[in-house]
Amino acid sequence: MRSSPLTIVQAAAFGFPSLQGSQVYVHGMSRALASRGHRVVVACYGYGEGEPDGSYEVARIPSVPGYRRVRSGPDPVKPILDVALAGLLARLSARADIVHAHNYEAPIAAYLARMLTGCPVVYNNHNTLSEELPQYFQGARAKRLAKWTGGALDRTVPRRADAAIAISERAQPVLEELGCRNVTHVPPGVDPSDLVGADGERVRAKLALDERPWVVYAGNPDAYQDLEILLGAMEQLEEPGLLMVSASPWGDWERRAECLPPHRRRLVTVQSWAETRDHIAAGDVAALPRTQCTGFPIKLLNTLGLGKPTVCSSGSWQSLPGAVEVANGDIGAFAHSLKRLCADDSMRKSLGKQAQTHVRENCTWEARAADLEAVYERVIEEKKKLAKS
Repeated sequence: MRSSPLTIVQAAAFGFPSLQGSQVYVHGMSRALASRGHRVVVACYGYGEGEPDGSYEVARIPSVPGYRRVRSGPDPVKPILDVALAGLLARLSARADIVHAHNYEAPIAAYLARMLTGCPVVYNNHNTLSEELPQYFQGARAKRLAKWTGGALDRTVPRRADAAIAISERAQPVLEELGCRNVTHVPPGVDPSDLVGADGERVRAKLALDERPWVVYAGNPDAYQDLEILLGAMEQLEEPGLLMVSASPWGDWERRAECLPPHRRRLVTVQSWAETRDHIAAGDVAALPRTQCTGFPIKLLNTLGLGKPTVCSSGSWQSLPGAVEVANGDIGAFAHSLKRLCADDSMRKSLGKQAQTHVRENCTWEARAADLEAVYERVIEEKKKLAKS
């Protein structure tokens, strides 16, 4: 670690904390940086689900009465919140060394604050809007407009940062092509302590899961998750059950999951990571059907770290032990991979053990925090050189 600690502001335009992927990512990063002696402040909206970790600070904008949305997607209230976030960032960054901004709204707010304070901004990609934004709209015309708008923001927002973090290997050339400076690949991590103590047997008893193999999906039910691929694959199988776990309401997926008989399906809503962890542990094989993901699906580290081989669509697959790649949209191949893992107990356990060992030993937030420090150092030194010239 550097000789003196930094003051790092994590700019997060969402409710915090929660079990959504971006929030989990910011939490893990902030906790790891704080453990290395830095002062970390998460600047976010005025609400969250549960209490934040006490190792770092949380600074909130005022709440809008009755508004507590944590899921992603367009929203008429968010622009008001983001203006308030820009004001908060201006106050915080006046005494900070670096602002680390996530997604798209937070970097825009951070750039406005930078005009007043000069505090450098590191942009952290989680996805590209040209691929994600159309998922929130219905109809060909609306989707085309959303894709165009997302592409315009892709070409405008990331490149204005002083440096950029590519969350996955596939994101690095994308950010470089979009004109970002100083792009560094720093994947997400896990805290191994979050993965120990899982009680899958308790959940199996509580949910009355029988002895058949169970495929587990743990994540939100938004359209970009491509859950119809998973359901289509499960319909082609006769034996395995499907356990779907989310911190968000399932909505229409309750009805859509009725394509499987009652004894082969469970849809559960959880309130904490501990509950999520236990439900993942109750499964035998995990599934990640998402077909487009320039970022890095945090859930993949969790399922692999808990020893569950994970069948992934190519668009969200990462080169990790235990991650099984299937071509995007190929429901038959997805079903075949699930069936093969469910039927071969020896192979499944071997892959799970490899996955668990690799993630817990090589994908820790402790190691990632050191990589982030190096990025911060380069940006701060560059700023000093520019000030002297």
